[in-house]
Amino acid sequence: MGIFDIFKSNSNGEHPSIDLTDYKFLSDDHTRIQNGQATNANNKGAWRGIRIKTSDNETFYVTMYNMNGNHPVWGDNIQMAEKQMKMLQETDSDIVLRGFGTDRMGSSFADYGLTLHKKDGDIAKISLHMHDRNVVIVYEKSNNNVQSNKLDNVIETDSFENFARKFNSMSMTDKMQIAMQTDTMNNKGAEAYRSGDIGSATQYFEQALKIMPINDDALINVTRCYTKMGEYEKSIEPLNKLYKLNPNTKSKIIAYSLLMHLLEDFDSDGGAVGPSRLINFIQTNFGISTNDSEIKTILRKINEPYNRDILVYMIGGFGFGMGSGESPYMTSDGTTKSVIRDEIRDVLNWN
Repeated sequence: MGIFDIFKSNSNGEHPSIDLTDYKFLSDDHTRIQNGQATNANNKGAWRGIRIKTSDNETFYVTMYNMNGNHPVWGDNIQMAEKQMKMLQETDSDIVLRGFGTDRMGSSFADYGLTLHKKDGDIAKISLHMHDRNVVIVYEKSNNNVQSNKLDNVIETDSFENFARKFNSMSMTDKMQIAMQTDTMNNKGAEAYRSGDIGSATQYFEQALKIMPINDDALINVTRCYTKMGEYEKSIEPLNKLYKLNPNTKSKIIAYSLLMHLLEDFDSDGGAVGPSRLINFIQTNFGISTNDSEIKTILRKINEPYNRDILVYMIGGFGFGMGSGESPYMTSDGTTKSVIRDEIRDVLNWN
């Protein structure tokens, strides 16, 4: 079944009383009930995140995340891979969902179900049904800001990487339909960017990425927007995704990180950054291991198009607060912020 096929539902066209467009539920305790008997296991502190999403209130997609650590085999936080479900019924106390169709391996989604137990206009607990095993797991609701932020981050990563896996297995027709939609948004963003409306351009590029999170053009373009607005930290996420799509962008990311740091430090000392600080930043945010020698090679690449010493590598580093033996990367005399921004633009246009 293609991604744009219409799923039929037995919900009589009724929408659930609680908005499930993108509903997130956190639990730090659950009870497993098998064949009607509850187990005695103490699961307090076993954090789980449940996400329900729908675009039409007919098909609901349910994923569960283990917030305590990664899966030992798959290396991600997914406790239960995404299941497609439809709403069977809603009562004053419950919303009942049931899986339908099969996954790519032919396993039936109908083996799974979800009951959302309502209280005071919200969901107080969720029961996961594994019908083929006669198992019910009841998850109690909990609130925690740290875990909530963690769930948001896990979902964002899963959305990107899961989409990449799905996209590779789609038919060419489905791929073309998605590509046409995302290109429309990306092109509108490019027009807004050229007209100087950076705010609208950013919104269009972000819409393009919601349609197709692995659109490399939109990832680069939204990075340009954030850079133009001086919101350099926001560029880390799209560049990180770009690197996952194409590891050959390593030198581009190192160069961007250097230029970003020079802009941040420009007012304080003319634009200088210590090698160890830059190397640690790149490792922490992108998982890229680099070194002083590699960065100096990239400095030469940055300077090539202009034949001018936009960036220089100082010997000694006196006067810049560097540690013993650490020499900073810095701008040469007369360099302005606008020149560094032009360098960033050109770095993002590297092939």
